[in-house]
Amino acid sequence: MSNKYEEIMSRITEITDQPYETAKRKKEEKGQKTIGYFAMHFPEELIHASGLYPVLLQESNDPVTSGHAYYYSFFCGPSRSLVDQAAKEELNFLDAIIVGDYCIQEIGAGEVLGEKLPKVKNLFFRLPVGNMPWTGDDIVEGLKELKRDIESITGKTITDNDIKRSFKIYNKNRQLLREIYEIRNKTPEVISSKDLVRIIQSSMVMLKEENNILLAELVEALKTKAVPKKTGPKVFLSGSLCGAPKFDILSIIENAGAVVVGDDLFHGWRYISSDIDESIKDPLKAISEYYIRRNKDVPCPIRVDPDTKWEQYLVDRVKELGADQLIILVAKYCEAHMFFYPDIKEAVEKAGIPHLQIQIEHEIVSLEAVKTRVEAFLEMTEIAAAK
Repeated sequence: MSNKYEEIMSRITEITDQPYETAKRKKEEKGQKTIGYFAMHFPEELIHASGLYPVLLQESNDPVTSGHAYYYSFFCGPSRSLVDQAAKEELNFLDAIIVGDYCIQEIGAGEVLGEKLPKVKNLFFRLPVGNMPWTGDDIVEGLKELKRDIESITGKTITDNDIKRSFKIYNKNRQLLREIYEIRNKTPEVISSKDLVRIIQSSMVMLKEENNILLAELVEALKTKAVPKKTGPKVFLSGSLCGAPKFDILSIIENAGAVVVGDDLFHGWRYISSDIDESIKDPLKAISEYYIRRNKDVPCPIRVDPDTKWEQYLVDRVKELGADQLIILVAKYCEAHMFFYPDIKEAVEKAGIPHLQIQIEHEIVSLEAVKTRVEAFLEMTEIAAAK
């Protein structure tokens, strides 16, 4: 293994193990204000263009304790974790939070954070579902309101040029991450799923220009990294829409012999699939069109766009990448994902694609049970393929 790769991954691991420390340090050293925002479709470029520090709020690995007093136990792990972090005063460093109307659990968590963080400005950003003739203009109006809210924090106007500069930096970041994916597509063994999730997560919590430097070094290190060839069932990972997949589960899948060849995870391809069109004159319109186009690149269950089918996307993507199997990671109590799962199940079975659903709980109950199911799934599929 390349020492340079190990060195870079060590830095990335340090950052992602404590995802808010970089922002805290910037605030202490330079007085830079920080806005935390919820997954999954938030236009980060607006925060960056304002000079504020954007941080995509992350699900913690710590068990929920204090948060039980403020939020339902039957809501998803990512939302309960954020409430718990607020209850433990771990988010007090933020100057503002921005909540989106992506699902009822996220809206509820945002309301609780507003109560638990009285000194933190609580903003709301509405994105319409579907793709009607009026959708693009409606998004632009919402972006204008959000822009004014962010300007009220900084006391400065965000100019079109400010936003376009941020477009370049963010597009470069996504391009570097896609280049890492391209290297992995050619040689899946070059990077583990756990490392890849950490790399994506580093982009979510670092300033993009600083992350770009790190990613450029990583790309070069990956090009010269020697890895032994691995044979085994090729697997596509899907789901995990807001929080990062549990690293233990990713390790179980790969240690069982699977070769992960692609994903549509939020802490993965979903986050970086496409760029903002820098040629569009009005930057807010460019963000609007980017939001609509992303759902065509990687369909999202919270968009409910009748023109795009998540289940068909998965069938096509599995075939395109030459995967043998599909493993679906579902956050427990994720209504958006579970609503679409029957359609996905029907579509992949019709296409002859073996699939396994793994329910992810914030507090993992039994890794041994997951290990047994994964091993049996991979073995049964290999036996079926050999016949």
